[in-house]
Amino acid sequence: MANLQCPYCRQMFTTMVNAPQVQCPHCGNIVNTGMGYQQPNQQPYQQQQFYQQPQYAYGQQSGNVAPSGKDHIVAGILCLLLGGLGIHYFYCGKAGAGVICLLLTFISCGIWGVLLLIQGIMMLTMSQEEFDRKYVYSTSSFPLF
Repeated sequence: MANLQCPYCRQMFTTMVNAPQVQCPHCGNIVNTGMGYQQPNQQPYQQQQFYQQPQYAYGQQSGNVAPSGKDHIVAGILCLLLGGLGIHYFYCGKAGAGVICLLLTFISCGIWGVLLLIQGIMMLTMSQEEFDRKYVYSTSSFPLF
């Protein structure tokens, strides 16, 4: 009697057969018992990794970026409506950029708002991944365009 673990389905089973190979009762694949080695006809089950750590590659133009939870549509609308107050930067988690934007609006007497209209339109038209990379995960303290 031998206790074996199937390399394909990882299930334990017991066999009383004294042979070099037996059939797994769970998945039906041929399992070597260790009494004589014969190459199996398929690869053993590989442990799958269900969650992969996101690779944050700042400044790259391609690659997957983990979702941030900050929507580019909301940020674009905030930029169009309240851009002079820097609300869209506060929404993205860039408080320093929000304060700078507020100061530039007061110093320029509102002329800074023209650039913020362009930025709001760009936020609305870019993909969510590009928005996350450029405005949320960026190491820049004042991401503009």
